Parts: sequence; structure tokens; C-alpha cells
Amino acid sequence: MRTRLRSFPIQRKLRLVVLLTCTAALCVACSALFALQFYFFQRDFKRDLAAVGELLASNSTAVLQFAYAQAARENLASLRAKPNITGSALVLKDGTVLASVGRVHVPAAGEANPPVGFHNEGHDIVFVEPILLDGDRLGVLILNADYNRQANKLLRLYASILVAVLSISFLVAVFVSWKLERVILNPIQNLAETARHIMANHDYSARAAKLVDDEVGTFTDSFNSMLEQIQARDTALRHEIAERKRAEEQLQRAQQQLIDASRQAGMAEVATGVLHNVGNVLNSVNVSATLIAERLGQSRTANLARAAAMLRDKNGGLAEFLANDPKGKLLPAYLADLSQHLEKERQEARAEIELLTRNIEHIKDIVAMQQTYARVSGLSEVLPVESLIEDALQLNMDSFARHHITVVREFDTRRPVTVDKHKALQILVNLLRNAKHAMDESEPNEKRLTLRTRQQDDSMVSIAVIDTGIGIAPENLTRIFSHGFTTRKDGHGFGLHSAALAAQQMGGRLLAQSEGPGRGATFVFELPLAAPTSS
Repeated sequence: MRTRLRSFPIQRKLRLVVLLTCTAALCVACSALFALQFYFFQRDFKRDLAAVGELLASNSTAVLQFAYAQAARENLASLRAKPNITGSALVLKDGTVLASVGRVHVPAAGEANPPVGFHNEGHDIVFVEPILLDGDRLGVLILNADYNRQANKLLRLYASILVAVLSISFLVAVFVSWKLERVILNPIQNLAETARHIMANHDYSARAAKLVDDEVGTFTDSFNSMLEQIQARDTALRHEIAERKRAEEQLQRAQQQLIDASRQAGMAEVATGVLHNVGNVLNSVNVSATLIAERLGQSRTANLARAAAMLRDKNGGLAEFLANDPKGKLLPAYLADLSQHLEKERQEARAEIELLTRNIEHIKDIVAMQQTYARVSGLSEVLPVESLIEDALQLNMDSFARHHITVVREFDTRRPVTVDKHKALQILVNLLRNAKHAMDESEPNEKRLTLRTRQQDDSMVSIAVIDTGIGIAPENLTRIFSHGFTTRKDGHGFGLHSAALAAQQMGGRLLAQSEGPGRGATFVFELPLAAPTSS
């Protein structure tokens, strides 16, 4: 449903918002009003029933005192004027029914009288009023009222009113929104039409008319200003823009492949590392593209065209021009110098384009690695520990190089491990990124990251990630894997927590060690070894 709404025209969206808002507001208001009316109806219904009962009980005192059954029936017969009272009875204090009329439940012989006041029996309301004489209880009056029928009548009436009000309000809202939506839609449609015209005809001289002075008007001014800048640069940078556009399209496709792969596999931490490395490469791509554009813009090819025009003007007297004219004498040397300069420009542009191509291939390699892990996520596989570590390092190597971090490898394992590639890579990438952040404030010559593998026994292998960063305070070692705990200003507090859970799911565990602040930290990732194969 949300996807379908996104494809609706803005006119339909605006009208739908207005109608839904009006309908919701009317439903809430009518529901509250009807609930209040039902409350008052029930209260008045009980009040009326109680008043009738009190009056009838007062008139029946003598009847119960002398046990006049005929008079009792006549008193009860007077309730026919109340159609909602479906039954009534006068019961003596010993339980004897003196008189009853209509549908009413009276206690059998030996049963206690029902409690005084209101109580429900099925869909009916029963009211019991004691009949007293000088404080002595002579008996009770029982009234049975059909509340459900009266409530259903009121409910049908209110439902009809609600349907009528909603229908009228809906029509009014449609008419009003149809009249007023043009105030909002016309400026937006004007911008859309201008944008479509520019996109279809590549006519950057077109301008959008400013119809209002609100935020849309401000956007229109910015849009027109942008068109002016594009028009001014379009002629001079046409070739450079086309080249950069092709490079950007390739990069966008690579980034989209990376984002899709990481989303499908659930590799939040891995995707962050990959995108960070892609961003580093993008910086180099942008620098190369900018240098190419600047060098093409400053090229001296225009001077070559002027020299050629000068030679064409002297056609027929070229030898005399080159031999005697002051400008002609300088022209051969100038052409030689110009050819050398153009050759140098060509070589520099070619070098930058080669660098640009290598950077794009690097991005493709990063994306291919991420897609390989995404396809096999969730499956336990047997693989060497070293290959898993190298893949995690590859995702962070550009960042390590930029921050001058020295990576030391101390591998000492012979047997492979049984792991979920995706989960294990996610844990290692998280630990490597945390180590890099921990060494941000260290001196460049002191930034050292050591990766050490050891086989602990016949069933487990440990991967130690050792940094020379800020270390961990002793009181934080017990909370380092708690959900929401972090010591970084921009940290979220669930990276190590989720990593510890993932390690447990694979049959391993994650440990933290540190000698205190400023002494670095060691995180140990333990994994189960693969079962030895029999020859």
C-alpha cells in the first residue's frame, strides 16, 4: 500500500490527505459524542426506572401490609404506560409472590429475595425496590426493563446520523479541497513542467515562473539560479561533464549493488566498513576527474587554432612570412613548444584516466567480495582462519593506511574453523573498526594493530585483536558487552553486544582484556575448530 501511494500524483495525495484527515476527525468527534449520549441514555434510563419503582413501591405499602392481591395486580397494571418495562412483581418478605405481570423472574419458595438496586439479567435491567413501613420491610417490588431494545433503537439512529454526517462532510471536503488545492499544486506543477521541458530538450535557458512567495517560491528561485550556473558552464565543460557522468553512473551502480547485497544479508557493520572504503576511493575518483576537467579547461589548444588561422591567412606568401615577418620567425619555435606542451598535457590526462579506472576497479572488487559473503550468509562452512582475517582487513585496509596504522600478523594455526562466514566477518570488522577508533589520538609511530591466532586445545582457536589505543577502564570491562553501553561520543552501544551474541550462536565467545587507560586493549574471538578429517 505504501509503495502504491508513492506512485500517486501529488494532486491525488493532497486530496487523499484532506479527506482522510476530515474523516478521521469526524469519526473521533462523532464516536465521542455518541459514547457520551449512550452514557446519558443509560443513566436516564436507570433514573426513570428508579423513579417509577419508588413511586409504585410507595403506593403499594398498604397493599403488601394487608396482602391485597387484587389491588397489587391493579398497581402493577398501571405500568403498561411504560413500554420499556416488560415485567413487574410484588413479593412479600416471606418470599410469597403477591402479584406479577409480564416477563419477570421472581425467587422460588425458600429462595432469598434478589439484592436491592440494579442488576443485569441477560439483555434486561432488573430494579429491586424494598417496600418499608415504619422501618419494617414488608416486601420488595421487582421491575424488569428491556434495555437492549431501547439501546438498539438509539444505536440505529446514531448510525444513520453518522453515515449522513460523514457523507455530507466527505462531499464538502472534496469540493473545498478541489477549490483550494490549486493554490498549492499550481507552483509545483509549474516547476515539474519546467523540469520535464529541460530534461526532454536539454534547454538550460528555460526558467520556472515564480507564482508564490513561500517555500516553493524560494525553491523556484534556487532552481532558476541553478539553471543559470549550469547554462554558464555547459558549453565549456560539456566533454568533462560527460566523462564524469559516466564515471558517476558506474559508481552509483556499484554503490547500489553494495547496498542491496548488505541489506539482503543483514551485514550492517560490514556494509559500513565497505561503504567507508568506497568513500575513500570516491575521493580519489573525484580528485582525478576534477584535475582532468581543470587541465582540459586550461588547455592551449585554442592557441594552436590561432596559429593555424595565421598560416591560412599567409597562404601563397608563407615562405616570405616565415623568413621576414617578426611573427613568422617566432612561429616554428612556438609550434614546437606548443606540441611539447600538448604532449605533456596528453600524458598527464592519460595518467589521471588510468588512475580513475584503477579506482573504479577497486570499488568493483570491494562490491564483489561483499556479494560473495552475502550469498552464503547463514551457512556454517569450514575455512582457514587466515583467509577470514585477510578479508576483514581488506575491507578496512584503506582506512588503516589513511590513519597510518601498522598491521602486524602473527598467525599460528593449522586447522580450519567451522563458522558462519557472514557473522564471523561482521564480528572481525567490528573489532577492527573499534581498534582504529581507539587509536585515533595515538601518535602515528605508535599506532600498531596486531592480529594473533592461537590454537588453544583440540576444539577451539582464538583470534586476538590487539591495539595500542586508549585502553579500557577496569570498571568498564564488566559492562563492555552490555546493550547500549559505549564510551564513544558517536557510538550506539550495540556493536559489541551483537558481536558477543553472534559469537555464542556459532559456539564461540568474545572476551575483552586491558591493563587500564592508555595501555591498549585486546579482544579475543574464540571459534570452534573444524572436525579433523580421517585419511
